Amino acid sequence: MLKRLVAAAALLGAASSPALSADYVMSASADYSGPFADVMPSAMSGIQAVAAWWNKEVGTKLGVKVDVKIHDMRYDAAVIARTWPSILTRDKPILHLGFGSPDLTTLMKRLPGDKVPMLIGTAMVGLVWQPNGWHFSIRPTYSHEFAGLFAELQRKKGGKLRIGALSTQTAAGFVDQVKGVEKLAATYPDRFEVVDVQWVATSPVSVTTNIRAMLEKKPDVILVGGTTAQVTATANALEELKANLPIVTSTHNGLSEAAKGTSLVKLNGAYSAFSFAPDNQKDLPLRDIYMAHKSGEGQWGLIAAQSAAQALLAFRVLEKAVAKVGADKVDGQAMYDALIANSFTEKELLGALPALDFDASAPFPIGAIKAKAQVVVDGKITPYGEAWLDVPKLEKW
Repeated sequence: MLKRLVAAAALLGAASSPALSADYVMSASADYSGPFADVMPSAMSGIQAVAAWWNKEVGTKLGVKVDVKIHDMRYDAAVIARTWPSILTRDKPILHLGFGSPDLTTLMKRLPGDKVPMLIGTAMVGLVWQPNGWHFSIRPTYSHEFAGLFAELQRKKGGKLRIGALSTQTAAGFVDQVKGVEKLAATYPDRFEVVDVQWVATSPVSVTTNIRAMLEKKPDVILVGGTTAQVTATANALEELKANLPIVTSTHNGLSEAAKGTSLVKLNGAYSAFSFAPDNQKDLPLRDIYMAHKSGEGQWGLIAAQSAAQALLAFRVLEKAVAKVGADKVDGQAMYDALIANSFTEKELLGALPALDFDASAPFPIGAIKAKAQVVVDGKITPYGEAWLDVPKLEKW
């Protein structure tokens, strides 16, 4: 009798607490020895903290465990091309967490055949705005993000927002940013005008002559979406010319990065625009998860917030895939199908991302695209409001 009771108790325990049924791998691109080496510990800490939380709080209930395997790709297309076949063979990832342009240019044509979707945390460019791909981003294009901020600034100003742009022609992605904003102005000519574009070096010594010429066109804002060096040079030029105009940046060259090389006081009124929640937003549940589960190097900031949001969406996709095909039957195809077939609410995404929906028409969220921003006030980086900014609809340029 006692043996029967013990056996029954064991069966009951197994039914109420499912044994682990499946182990999966998500691979990730890192850059510990290239241009982003200084921020990489923080970037990877965002992914690792979310993975640790999910495995403990969600995966155990589903009978699933995920191992995130990080590979130093050096932000180098040649390294990615050389490493990817072994990742496919050894890791058999159900999804790849990419880091930026080298991942896109190297893998986007391979992914549909390899049946592994890729999700990146950096913004897209129009150059990869193609249908039926397996490359996706948590963010729209840089130009969409700028458009969200510009739309809010135009609404506050009333009348037409006059935009000057400073960028470089040596990087196709930076040229594309400007083209996207020019598309915005052409689409809404009563609201926006690109009054001047100045092309400069990637790391200019001075852009005073360029900014002086731009100021003659009387812009309301200056878009500098390229490099941090260009942001610093623009701030120096405005100071030299005794002009007070807001600079608009992205994340990779934004306020946190510029602050490493110049005083934030010099950047008062400057903005950074992006489509995830700012790291210093007042209420942010994903930040709480990061703080509770972070281990090793790295610290919370904009890059960690971006990578944590990227990982969170990947794990939410996995949850949808498990619900559809079962805990032990998830593969790259199931992950792709789950991303395309489902919508993801802001609540599911723990306030880090707006509600997201994807389809096969674009490699980024469709429908009502949203953005947020940070602004420098009295020498401090602060969130630009609490609400998501509506992004005007843009057709492909």
